[in-house]
Amino acid sequence: MRLLNSGVLIRRIMLVIALIGLFLGALDVLNITSGLAVKITPILLAFIILFLIFNSQQQSRSHQIIRNVSRKLDKQLPRSASKPSRPNKKHQPNPQPEYRSIAWHGFTLRSHSEVKIAKTLDYKGVLFLADPKVRLKTETHRQTREVDFLVQYQGKWGILEVDGPHHQQSTEADQWRDARLNEHGLLVMRFPADQCYRQPDAVVETFLQKLAAYVPPPLPNVNPFSPHFKPDYNLLS
Repeated sequence: MRLLNSGVLIRRIMLVIALIGLFLGALDVLNITSGLAVKITPILLAFIILFLIFNSQQQSRSHQIIRNVSRKLDKQLPRSASKPSRPNKKHQPNPQPEYRSIAWHGFTLRSHSEVKIAKTLDYKGVLFLADPKVRLKTETHRQTREVDFLVQYQGKWGILEVDGPHHQQSTEADQWRDARLNEHGLLVMRFPADQCYRQPDAVVETFLQKLAAYVPPPLPNVNPFSPHFKPDYNLLS
């Protein structure tokens, strides 16, 4: 406030000096005070130069005060408020792989190869489910697994799998799952994703021919009215 008042006072003084200079110049032009304006002009110029110097010093001092206040405010604020926190990528858990989602006639397919197979099955008028989830009984507990296509053809059910590059690292797990599905009378056939994309007609035709000739293994003949029948209540869990 003190700096502001002093600055206003200096400006008013400079305005008065400028008016005095104009007044003396007018008197000199009218020959009322001959030569007085020439004598006073250096004094007025000296006042103007002093004003400019004083004004620049005042501005420098004001900027310094503003910088000091800003530094004090930055020190008082917590770091979390002054700088946004960045996530530490080193300590983050490995992100789960994100599957591609492609909408097709109400289905959510995982790849363009699956879209090709779905279109071919649809063109042939085959009943099928895309990416359904099934429950399997294992040696210890039941698991939920997802298959690519569950197809019904000529009264038989089969599974058509579109294997991408990631299946090369899960060969044993895929074989184990296929064996469990075979035990339930389902034919499981796997085709490379590249082949499904480039030759969907040949893939579907081969699968349907195999499914039509497929003879499922005999399921255990269980008579629920037999006195030796013991229901497995774990299947309901």
